[in-house]
Amino acid sequence: MGFEPNARRRLRLVAAATKDPVLAYELVGALEEDTMSQVPSVDLARAIARCPHCRSSQASTSSREGLCEVHRARWNLEACVSSDAEREAMAEPHLESLLRRALSSEDGGTQFLAAYERQARALDAVWEAHRRGAVQLPQAVADKVEQARTTPPRFLRGATFDTIRAR
Repeated sequence: MGFEPNARRRLRLVAAATKDPVLAYELVGALEEDTMSQVPSVDLARAIARCPHCRSSQASTSSREGLCEVHRARWNLEACVSSDAEREAMAEPHLESLLRRALSSEDGGTQFLAAYERQARALDAVWEAHRRGAVQLPQAVADKVEQARTTPPRFLRGATFDTIRAR
């Protein structure tokens, strides 16, 4: 058995051409080359250095130890976000306040993921109704629904995504 020449390129073409959203998602996931994001960012490192609640003697550039809750949350967020575009989107005030509210309560993260799962199920139901012809969505809306269904956040991919899709 030999190697397929230009396998990565061919698989990208298959992922782009397929109508099967699960196959496209899995191919894109397999072909991704995740890079480690730089944590903490320069802005976060400055904020940590200025923060009176962070124990600067223990807070280093390689560890979250000694950070206050706000800066620990930002550190975790930056670790999950890999691209500059994603970082810019998360810098918007409403997303940052959503993150703080979710992390400020004991079960905020659980509630957030439960809401995400409910919305994913609702999108699946809308998509299935559209696919069967029970609902006629404008093409632009159908495209956005399909994109939202097949491209979950990177940190939710894997077992969580498979669990959500299996239901």
